[in-house]
Amino acid sequence: MSQIVKHQFPRIDEEISYIHLENGLRLIIIPKHGFKETTCMLTSHFGSLDTTFTDADGQVKKYPEGIAHFLEHKLFELANNKDAAILFTNLGADANAYTGFDKTSFFFSTTESISESLNLLQEFLSKTHFDEDSIQKEKEIIGQEIDMYQDESDYRLYQGILSNLYPETPLAEDIAGTKESIQQITVEDLRENHRYFYHPRNMTLLVVGDIDEDMILQQVEQTQKRLKTDTVGLVTREKLNTLPVLKTQSIRMDVAQPKLAVGYRGEEPTSDMSLLQQKIALRLLFAMLLGWTSETYQTWYEGGHIDDSFDIEIEVQPNFQFIIFSADTLEPIAMSNKIRQLIKKLDKSSDINEKHFELVKKELYGDFMRSLDSVNHLASQFMTYLTDTENYFDIPQILEHLSLTDTVEIGKQFLATAEVSDFTIFPK
Repeated sequence: MSQIVKHQFPRIDEEISYIHLENGLRLIIIPKHGFKETTCMLTSHFGSLDTTFTDADGQVKKYPEGIAHFLEHKLFELANNKDAAILFTNLGADANAYTGFDKTSFFFSTTESISESLNLLQEFLSKTHFDEDSIQKEKEIIGQEIDMYQDESDYRLYQGILSNLYPETPLAEDIAGTKESIQQITVEDLRENHRYFYHPRNMTLLVVGDIDEDMILQQVEQTQKRLKTDTVGLVTREKLNTLPVLKTQSIRMDVAQPKLAVGYRGEEPTSDMSLLQQKIALRLLFAMLLGWTSETYQTWYEGGHIDDSFDIEIEVQPNFQFIIFSADTLEPIAMSNKIRQLIKKLDKSSDINEKHFELVKKELYGDFMRSLDSVNHLASQFMTYLTDTENYFDIPQILEHLSLTDTVEIGKQFLATAEVSDFTIFPK
């Protein structure tokens, strides 16, 4: 049996067990004693950005945009016209999947039939069963999905600002691809990507719940030994080829009032701090500057310049870093200027002080602690924040040691080389 390596987090009364199986699969177990529900999530580190890479033989491989999402859909299709989603339902489990920029996750939650559902989760991702006819049908379904998203103004706003910040890259396109790109996807494309990215060494299995760790490990090892996998060399992923940002763009849609997004694209991080530390620092900084507890937010809100739709999204990844401010506002041009000017004068903001810093720290810590009470939410957050050196449970320690000075300095480093853009949706 593979060795279990335990990590204790006494500050939050949690622990994690890490196991690397012989075939390369990483198994992570988070025991949640007394919880009735169990969530299992099997993640392939393969997302919408992975359309170009170099294989172990040095060959450059290029695939149509949307292939990771397309493969996510088709893997639920089993032999003899069976559907994995229906099989999960028959077991009393609620199953789903999602594709992101850098990973695709399949998961289920259940209070019963945990062993059977866990076997099914591993089995249906180990092989492909689709053919040309089913691929053509799926193209129609995903094409309709793409059309549906094009009618959603919030989605168009988000995709529009990303297109400005990362033109002519996979980030500029829908994770599902375009109606044109998915038409180019072939059966062989899907099978090749499955061989490359659904190999156990490129996957992580996370189990969260009140379970027997030794039994779970024994079961997973037995299942993995039974599921023979072809040996495939490691791939080298291509970095984003970033072009200058598009400074501004706008479109018109059927919306009640304008929608604005202001985005900042950062360069590759140069700080000695980890990516997770930098992300937490940026969250704290901009929560002070423009979060709901700031004087600026309250002034703008009471003045009718913004409403509850105002949001801040921060991403700090090895391959891309951005901050996006979005809001429904009657004065998008003026609001874009206000956000830019406020960030330029960050040092002079009265909202950035020790008292406010401790307040936003407590708020973030409270959100973190509440997330521990839901196995579904915990599994999703844990996989989102997981790196080779850090995980979600490191957040309390990061918050404790992060100073206001460090936080402001990380923000300044990000903004010093960041390019800014805005995207606006005007009513027709």
